[in-house]
Amino acid sequence: MSKQQQAQQEQAELIRISEFQRRVWGENGTPLTAQAIRKYLHTRRLPGKRVFRTWYVDWTTYQRINSNPLIDKVRGAR
Repeated sequence: MSKQQQAQQEQAELIRISEFQRRVWGENGTPLTAQAIRKYLHTRRLPGKRVFRTWYVDWTTYQRINSNPLIDKVRGAR
């Protein structure tokens, strides 16, 4: 494993599925079910990993993959 990969793993913010649902869809949104998110994690459609029996989403990688500078700029102006 390269030093860059090690640094990225150390900076990863792993969050539980329930926290992922809250951050992406908010309090009033209709999120994907936890089962669907686990399936996406298992098939690597979402970045994350399983620790024992619990799945975690890699929030840092998710944001990097799904970020849009224009949207981030507009959200920051509020």
